[in-house]
Amino acid sequence: MDAFRECVASGDLGASIAFREEFAEPIDLAGLARAVGHSNLFTAACVTEWTGGDTPPDGAPPLAPQDRGELLKWLEGTAELLVMSLDVDADTPAWGHFTPPNAGYWQRSIAVETMLHRWDAQQTVGLAAPLDPDLASAGVSEVLEVLAPKMIGVGKAWPPDACVKFNATDTDDWWIYGPGDPVAEVHSTAGNLLLMLWGRMHKDHPSLVWEGDRTLALSVLKGPLTY
Repeated sequence: MDAFRECVASGDLGASIAFREEFAEPIDLAGLARAVGHSNLFTAACVTEWTGGDTPPDGAPPLAPQDRGELLKWLEGTAELLVMSLDVDADTPAWGHFTPPNAGYWQRSIAVETMLHRWDAQQTVGLAAPLDPDLASAGVSEVLEVLAPKMIGVGKAWPPDACVKFNATDTDDWWIYGPGDPVAEVHSTAGNLLLMLWGRMHKDHPSLVWEGDRTLALSVLKGPLTY
């Protein structure tokens, strides 16, 4: 959040954000800042305001300031609330889009989401920095073990008909996605694997090293794997 805030403090608030999959229309840096703040507030409410029902807390976000100075103060306030709300045991019950419905899900998910949006903002203002390997590894696990199966469950993606193996060269973690033995493998840093799975890095990027039947692997990964 500190790194994201630096981008909002110094960057062109009207600069377009390249990654738009989760937004209904094009978004600029100011819009991304408001989206991050709203996500902070929603996540905090999922942990602190959930009463055990099937519906999420009130999702109507408050109006975020337009002025840069006020927007920064508001963003900092939402981040502080988020951190305080998540300072609980991981097994604490909470509302969630995906299983498991507990605070631990949000502790991982919002950390990965914030890191990705930090990357988005830094790309826009020209201050790119790598993703944390361990957190990126957790993000890859989230995509393959939680988000992709959920997309299949709600009918937005086809079940994989072949197996792809992912190898993180910097953490030595590995994952398989799909049935049977791997038909192909891809090797790269955990950060690059995460960026690829979230559509922020093209599957032809030279930092991704493929082995095996890459064509079949790409058909398995066409997704959508994330929301």
